[in-house]
Amino acid sequence: MTDIAELRERVLRDSPLPRERTEQILATYFRRTPLRTAFALERFPLATARVLDVGCSYGTSLSRFGPASVGLDNNPEAVAFCTAIGLDARLVDVESPNDLGVLGEFDFLWVSDILEHIDAPRLLLRRLIPFVGERGRLLLQTSALPSSATARRLLRARGRQPFDADVHYHQWTRHTIAHLLARAGWRAVEVTVLRPPALKRVERLLHPAIAPRLLIAAVSDPGLTAVADRSEARNRQLS
Repeated sequence: MTDIAELRERVLRDSPLPRERTEQILATYFRRTPLRTAFALERFPLATARVLDVGCSYGTSLSRFGPASVGLDNNPEAVAFCTAIGLDARLVDVESPNDLGVLGEFDFLWVSDILEHIDAPRLLLRRLIPFVGERGRLLLQTSALPSSATARRLLRARGRQPFDADVHYHQWTRHTIAHLLARAGWRAVEVTVLRPPALKRVERLLHPAIAPRLLIAAVSDPGLTAVADRSEARNRQLS
């Protein structure tokens, strides 16, 4: 894993983009390690593991994962940028059934801030199952509407909303995202609240019911996968 200062130097040295655009990317994506990534790195051995980063963008998280990790994105500029700074990134439309190709198995699937933005999140989750090993995990980071009415009022009072209607197609709660995962063949095994390092001491008080952002760890479940297979077969017959 490269530290953030070294990574910034590499970006300035190897970026294929004009200096002004490179500076913009540095300011937006490499000012610091994102909270969601730092939080996950505390809990899982992502720095040494083989990770499939679905929607890797400019490689902010991908650059923190193990050396055999792969990123997928549909933005040609972002993929060219990642490749130039030494990351393995592929130009892929993850919503296209035939675009994922043959990538092998990974220790972790990193799906962060992407499900809210796509038309068919269940289908994407379903297609990702073959890419996780028997002991591998899906790590899904997403916004969520707190089930606590008090928490929702506090968020509104601070001008913060987990749902951005101009860019998000979907709004989850912790229960609906667990239901979505199950329908796609995944079983949630851990739900944690994203929190800054300064709040580590009060982590036990941060219940998912009050949180606008969650990190969910899930494993593929053969029983749930069989149910999903039967459901898809019925849908094909009806279409």
